[in-house]
Amino acid sequence: MAEQTFAKPIRILHSLFALAVIAQLSVGHLMTVPEVEKLAEQHTSMHLVTPAFAHESHEAPVLNAGGSVEESLGFEVHELLGLFIAGLMVIRILLAMTSLPGANWRELFPWMFADGRKQLANELSTQMSGWMKLRLAPPEDGEAVARSVHGFILIATSIMALSGTRLYFGWSTTAPQTDAVEAIAEIHETVVVILQALLALHIGAVVLHQMQGHNILAKIKP
Repeated sequence: MAEQTFAKPIRILHSLFALAVIAQLSVGHLMTVPEVEKLAEQHTSMHLVTPAFAHESHEAPVLNAGGSVEESLGFEVHELLGLFIAGLMVIRILLAMTSLPGANWRELFPWMFADGRKQLANELSTQMSGWMKLRLAPPEDGEAVARSVHGFILIATSIMALSGTRLYFGWSTTAPQTDAVEAIAEIHETVVVILQALLALHIGAVVLHQMQGHNILAKIKP
């Protein structure tokens, strides 16, 4: 069995994070978003009204003839999962400030440090030809690339969590969304696409490692 190179808190957090994000992306594709349709052009002044907080009272003033929109179960699950993931991200950031194996900032962002950039450049130059043939180097020879992918996943998830939390406290079910909320929603949706691509890359690499006998899962399983 491969040696476990990550501290137990990191391994547990990794499992929780993986399950939560996969569930969140699945729910996000299936849910219905409760949103009052935008008013006609002559009523655009209504955009100046500050949106109510999440789970706003249906007794709040209704700004269009359609009334308030009920939140669907999928959307409520999406909100709760999002807050849970945001909490996991806070814990991960705190762990990154420790010296636990596999937890430090250097483990996540090797490209921010001179020695990490050197190692990353070396791996890219010597291993890229193998990637084209779906052949991956053993984990111990490709640490900088793997860590960089983890780091980018963390960045994307942090942006998704921050924007999602802002939407949780700003999404209105009784009024059109303000321009600011709409912009944050666009960022949220764009980052979700980027995160899906990174996760696909990460999961694909894990599958290839396992098929090639590297038993990489033994290093991260809780």
